[in-house]
Amino acid sequence: MMCPRALFCCILLLFQCCQLVSSSKCNPENQYAKFDKCCQKCSPGMYVSRECTVAKNTECQHCGPDRYQSQWNTLQHCQMHKICTSNGGFVVEKIGTSTSDTVCQCQVGKHCVNKDCEICEVNRVCEPGYGVVHRAESGNFTVPVCEMCEAGYYSNVSSNLEPCRKWSDCGSLQMLVNGTTTKDVQCGTLESPRKVVLVVIIALLSAVLTAIVLSFAIYSAHNQENRTKIRGTITRLVKCSRKTQYPVQELTENGNIVATAGEEDKSPDVMTELLPV
Repeated sequence: MMCPRALFCCILLLFQCCQLVSSSKCNPENQYAKFDKCCQKCSPGMYVSRECTVAKNTECQHCGPDRYQSQWNTLQHCQMHKICTSNGGFVVEKIGTSTSDTVCQCQVGKHCVNKDCEICEVNRVCEPGYGVVHRAESGNFTVPVCEMCEAGYYSNVSSNLEPCRKWSDCGSLQMLVNGTTTKDVQCGTLESPRKVVLVVIIALLSAVLTAIVLSFAIYSAHNQENRTKIRGTITRLVKCSRKTQYPVQELTENGNIVATAGEEDKSPDVMTELLPV
């Protein structure tokens, strides 16, 4: 006859074997074994509002606002969305949904110090000749560092964002000045000495011709002014001579005065004989 303890162990072992057999029939992704049957898990975006029983399957409810659940689950609550605080240097990269959490990232000019991006840190300022390079760190995140510009690249600013930029491609033009780590190349065309001399001569001749034209214009304007003054003076003299006339007396053979012409003689042109005195 078996003792009570041995009997209890046998019953417990039999129960576990039945549970193992039942669980092997369930889909581990969206089901779990309970009461010798496969109970349903709640889908992403939902949580367990009432657990599975012998008579009923699991009952689920949708996650409320600002909450999410990303996996099939047997939890009785949803997770809270992450809050991206501006005081901590964060901005929202992706808004959270009922099935995904909010994704935060650091503000421009800052970077995460770890893979969970719990803290944002200000980027280091790179001097001219150095550019910002994002170096991969363990944990699948990057950290900005300053590296000297390689050959063919330059940076002429102090910045915590700008990488080194490539030298300009002159193409059909000629490289007048080679680039450095802090300056871009200068492109253009080299003028031949003969052409330069010709351009200088043309410029000098143009300047001389312009000076001559201006001088002639000024001289002509001056002479024109003098001619105008002289013409005006002559005109006034002529008018004055016409207005001012001295008396003219005409005598006869016997000494008698025939007529006298005044300054403004308005009498007719007929000669009037004066009586002798």
